[in-house]
Amino acid sequence: MKIGFIGLGMMGSGMAANLQKAGHELVVHDLRRAAAEPYLANGAAWADTPRAVAEASELVFTSLPGPPEVEAVALGENALLSGMSRGKAYFDLSTNSPTIVRKIHAAFAERDVYMLDSPVSGGPRGARSGRLALWVGGDEQIFNRYKPVLDAMGDKARYVGP
Repeated sequence: MKIGFIGLGMMGSGMAANLQKAGHELVVHDLRRAAAEPYLANGAAWADTPRAVAEASELVFTSLPGPPEVEAVALGENALLSGMSRGKAYFDLSTNSPTIVRKIHAAFAERDVYMLDSPVSGGPRGARSGRLALWVGGDEQIFNRYKPVLDAMGDKARYVGP
């Protein structure tokens, strides 16, 4: 599966590496292209913008520092939303705010795109080892569809409701 991953910092780097190890084709983006070099060396594609990540991927993950960054990547200029087509899915793995999650979810729903909120626990060591807990809120059918992908990043992916 072609998966987009934005945010290759302390948490995102381990999760993206585990997706690559599981055989998924990655399209990556980070503010620092150097953070993407290990994935590019292993066959990932680079995208210059979040929009380009969305256009090239079936499924997109973000792992970002906080709510302002998530909102900018999801809804700002050249953002994910502008590149997502009907039926695609986006999981935010960041620590986010309920207000921003609801705002992003509503904007994506208007375009028939799925947005799921999936904070993680386990720290950078868990991200590298694939031993993360992922609590996923959003559409349950989409959670079930992509559960095998989530299992590549963590050993405890749980659906917690809409």
